[in-house]
Amino acid sequence: MKTGHKAAILGCLAVGTGAAACWRWMFRMPLKDFTRYALYMAVLDDEICRNELEGNQIGDTVIQFGSKEETLQDRYHIFLQMNRKKSRRQLRAEIAEMEQRLQASRQYIGRTNSTPNDIE
Repeated sequence: MKTGHKAAILGCLAVGTGAAACWRWMFRMPLKDFTRYALYMAVLDDEICRNELEGNQIGDTVIQFGSKEETLQDRYHIFLQMNRKKSRRQLRAEIAEMEQRLQASRQYIGRTNSTPNDIE
């Protein structure tokens, strides 16, 4: 085989390998899955905040949240922006942590007029 042919074959292999690596790093997940993860994380975060904070008092101010429709939309957009560069594995790990935190936050449901020192 001639040297020119070997160089062309090696060049094609290098380009193919580079393209596959680039595709792997650039294409993290389908948009449908990504938006579903962002929405689920927004719902989890909203529930955690409502369980841990709503009804508590800081100074003379009692913490109250707006309607879920308003807060979820803002949280959804925040999670879309924050998670753009994360892989599916990283998002699943964060969701698992948030699910555990949601379970732990359920102990605060119905607990009102707490001071920040009462909540750890």
